[in-house]
Amino acid sequence: MTLAAGTVVGGDFRIEAPLAAGGMGAVFIATQLSTGRRRALKVMHALLVSDAVSRERFLEEARVGSQIESEHVVEVVGAGVDAETGSPWLAMELLEGETLADRVARGRLSAAELAPLMQGLRHGLGRAHARGIVHRDLKPENLFIARGRGASNADSLKILDFGIAKLLQGGKTAATQNIAGSPLWMAPEQADSREIRPATDVWALGLIAFDALVGQSYWRSATDGSTLTRLLVEILTEPIEPASVRAASMAGAEVAAALPREFDAFFARCVERDPRARFRDAS
Repeated sequence: MTLAAGTVVGGDFRIEAPLAAGGMGAVFIATQLSTGRRRALKVMHALLVSDAVSRERFLEEARVGSQIESEHVVEVVGAGVDAETGSPWLAMELLEGETLADRVARGRLSAAELAPLMQGLRHGLGRAHARGIVHRDLKPENLFIARGRGASNADSLKILDFGIAKLLQGGKTAATQNIAGSPLWMAPEQADSREIRPATDVWALGLIAFDALVGQSYWRSATDGSTLTRLLVEILTEPIEPASVRAASMAGAEVAAALPREFDAFFARCVERDPRARFRDAS
C-alpha cells in the first residue's frame, strides 16, 4: 500500500514517509496538522476495507489500547475512517528505536539489559490484564525499545498491536472464536480454541525472555527447517526441558551459565501447558 507524501488522512494527518507494513495495514510517518506533532499513522490495506471483520479488528486496536493506563503501551492519539477513501486509520505516538526482535538479531541480551525491559512489559501487560484485556499476540516484533526522552535518557519498552486482543467479560475467561496469534509464541489453548485468560499472555512472556537471553527460540522446530505441523506437535506434546538445559544444548554452556539463577523456575511456571498452573497474569 502506498500513500503519496502530502496526502492528508482523516482531515488532520499529512503523510510524510512510509515507516512499516503489516498484514492489516501500512504505517506512515505523518504530521498532525492541528498540533504540528509527528505521529505514526496506521492505515488499513485497501483490499481489506470491505471486510467487516477486518475493519472491526483494526479499529479494536484503538479502543483497547486507549483503556490501558501505562507508559509501556504505545499511546493512541486518534482513530477514525477517512471520508474520501473509506479506509480506517489509527494515529499513535511516533517512537524512535527498534523492536526487541531487531535488538536480539544483533546479539542476545544480558540479564541486566533485559531486566528493565521485562519490568516495562510486566507493567504494561499487567495493567491490560487488570482491565480484562489479553493481548494474544505477544512476540518480539510487537515489543518496541523506545529511545529515552526524559531526564534519565533511559530506553523504555512499549507494547504494540492490540489488534487481536481479547476482552474478557466481567473478568472471566472467554472462548476463542478463531485461532489468533503467532505460532512460535502461541499458547496451547490458542491452538485448539480453548479458553483465553491473562495466563495465555504469560506463556509468550516466558518464551520471549528465553529468546532474548539465549538469542534463539526455545523450540527446536523453529531452527531446523521443520514444518508448522511439526512445530505444533513440539509445542503441544513434547517434554518441556528446563530453560538452562535447552540453552546449553542450543547455544552452549557459557550462555546457559549466564541465565539468572532462578530463571529455570520462572520459565517453567510461564510455560505450563495447563494455564491454571502458570502465573495468573503478568503482574
